[in-house]
Amino acid sequence: MLYGLCLCALSLSLLHVRINLAPEQQKGNKDLLRVISGKCKGKKLFALKGLSLRPTSDRVKEAIFDILQKFPPKKNVLDLFAGTGALGIEALSRGAQRAVFVEGSARSGAVLRRNIEACRLSGQAEVVSKEVQTGLKALEEREDSFDLIFLDPPYGKGLAYRALESLSRSHILSVNALIVAEHSPDEDLSSISSLERIDRRKYGGTEVSLFRRKEKE
Repeated sequence: MLYGLCLCALSLSLLHVRINLAPEQQKGNKDLLRVISGKCKGKKLFALKGLSLRPTSDRVKEAIFDILQKFPPKKNVLDLFAGTGALGIEALSRGAQRAVFVEGSARSGAVLRRNIEACRLSGQAEVVSKEVQTGLKALEEREDSFDLIFLDPPYGKGLAYRALESLSRSHILSVNALIVAEHSPDEDLSSISSLERIDRRKYGGTEVSLFRRKEKE
């Protein structure tokens, strides 16, 4: 009897895992999470279920990388508020040499590592398990440098503005670094110190803004 109850509990536990950690591949879902192009093309990505997360959808991700095609290729990538790692993984798949993913949530970090391993990118990827501001300080202390920086924080908390302000004062931006920020259309990012917005697109409830350092006068 006890053995049967244990088996039942184990089955329910495994079912819970499958429900809460599964590829975004439900039939009819227009926001599938997968790698769009490059050496990992078609690889489905895992995401946590039941949390107030908003992973970058394929349609927004594809739009972002379409915009990036007009800029020179970027070798070193930083993915802030990384979540599933969809943006950094996409960059690696398309030819970036290295990506650092900063994610403060332990649960999201576990999913992120699983996605990196599933795409066989462990040799090119590093996960920094810290909140973004702490993670940025750690990267500055080791004098790291990045050519392309993604940030996709939760909306409605002012996190995009705060992260951009920190980046504007940081030495981790390479000379021609680009910053790609996903944010709410209601968030005003028009006056970031030392950064200029060079492009701005809206996709439903998401706005994508591109920044680079202002040229010294």
